Amino acid sequence: MMPINKKYNIQELIKACKYYIEKTNRRISFEYALAKDNNDNLKDAEELVKLLKGLLCHVNLIPINKIENGKYIKSTNENIIKFRDYLNSKGITATIRRELGSDIDAACGQLRRKNL
Repeated sequence: MMPINKKYNIQELIKACKYYIEKTNRRISFEYALAKDNNDNLKDAEELVKLLKGLLCHVNLIPINKIENGKYIKSTNENIIKFRDYLNSKGITATIRRELGSDIDAACGQLRRKNL
C-alpha cells in the first residue's frame, strides 16, 4: 500500500525500530491503515502480531477514508473491532483512531484538490 516500502522493506523498518527501542527505552507507535478486503482480516492481524511480537509498541488503527476514485475502501466496523481485539488479546496494545470530518470530505486523506 505504501510506495516507500519498495525502497525500505518492512524487515529493515523493524530492525531500526528495535535499535531505537534498545537505545531509548521508548515505545514506538505504528499507524496501520485498514482497507476492506486488503489488510483487515484476522490473518492480517496474526501476521502483524508476529511482526511486532516483543516490541515495545502501540498500534493506532486507522480506517481508510472513502476517496473519490480511490483504490481502497473503508473496512467494516466489525472487522476493525475484531482486528483491534485480536491484537490486544495477543499483547499488542491497539486503539482505533476516531474519525472526524469524513461527512464533509475533510478526514485524513480526503483533503485534496478536486478536479471539476
